Amino acid sequence: MTCHPFTITARSVGIALAIAAFATSARAQSNIDADEHRSSPVPHRYIHGILGDAKFQIVLPDSWNGKLLIGARGFSGNELSAGEFINTGLRKGYAYALSDQGWQRTTIINETEDKYFESRRRILQLTSYTKSTVHRYYGASASRTFMVGGSNGGHNTKMMVEDYPSEYDGGIAGYGITSHLEWMGSNTRFVRNYDVFASRITDIIAARTADPNWDPTTAPLSPPLTPTQLEALLNVYNMPGQVGGLTFNVGRVPGSEYRWPGQYNSILGYARDSVAKMDRFYDPDGDGVLSLDEIKAWDPHQSPPPVANDLRRFDNTGNLQRPLIVAHGTHDPIVSPGETHVYKRLVEARFGVAGARDLVAVYWIPGMGHGGAEFDAMIGAALDALEAWVTYRETGGRSGSLPPDVMVGGLGSYPRD
Repeated sequence: MTCHPFTITARSVGIALAIAAFATSARAQSNIDADEHRSSPVPHRYIHGILGDAKFQIVLPDSWNGKLLIGARGFSGNELSAGEFINTGLRKGYAYALSDQGWQRTTIINETEDKYFESRRRILQLTSYTKSTVHRYYGASASRTFMVGGSNGGHNTKMMVEDYPSEYDGGIAGYGITSHLEWMGSNTRFVRNYDVFASRITDIIAARTADPNWDPTTAPLSPPLTPTQLEALLNVYNMPGQVGGLTFNVGRVPGSEYRWPGQYNSILGYARDSVAKMDRFYDPDGDGVLSLDEIKAWDPHQSPPPVANDLRRFDNTGNLQRPLIVAHGTHDPIVSPGETHVYKRLVEARFGVAGARDLVAVYWIPGMGHGGAEFDAMIGAALDALEAWVTYRETGGRSGSLPPDVMVGGLGSYPRD
């Protein structure tokens, strides 16, 4: 893809100015409320505090490998929601940092100053602060810095590696959102359609279990679904979305039905806590309060242009300059696998299929839902693969290696897409 020279220059200048502006706030004095030595999982220094209005933790292993991981939390997480990244990272000698990004899912609606888009600034601020802390503590700068995270953290990892290639040498993004507008819209579409056929979900799961290729339109249940129920089920499988000029399916994958009942309340919770914040114009009956039925009925494609203009700022672009490893479960009911399929296509649209393969490596974990033990067990192998890939790129192929065709994790082997 050929870009106009002015477009490239303007974007580069904009990013440079953004980094310079954010660096000032990142150097602001932090408020430390804990600074202690801990022994598990390996001996390390633990720091906890507040930077700006974002709570954070930093861990500095006694046996440091000279490198740094910057984490990004999930949509419902906080500065302590590091998952397996922190434990695996520490065991391999990485310093690690994570913040709550200055907002919480359950309170953001009542905090007028908190914005989802604040995440970009807070992660960059944390990165600068942690790099300085690492240098002060070890007497040397980190030789490499990687972004890592799952779910919303997977989205943030892609975002930061795309937008700040001078700050990060690469990243590992697990089961991440690509478009928040399409993701939240898929959540409301899921719950309002699921409600229609909920009474038959046991039969639907049984039919799919008996025949993985079951087609509800040609092999009706007994008794059959009503036309309304059948239409609602198809609406869950097929949800048209758009990002970066590409259309994609953000629906839930056939075969994942057995995960739907257990995740219904979580998906509804995301919508309940977020719709009013994401769409300030939405109030169908004008009473100033969104009912549960109104939340379920929300469709971002019917919202006024300012809503899309705001949420689309959070869309991933695929404009990578640093390597990225992405992993996603094929039965994820929370973030559709379609979000990762379209992310790969975004990179390909910019760089071509061969060029994209030099920048993004996607691995599918069969049957995994929204994260899980399978992903956690492959983090170590993914870090090793990313290190080797960065070395390969830095040395022009004289050392290191390309990402493997099969990622061998602790609980399975996953082929590269």
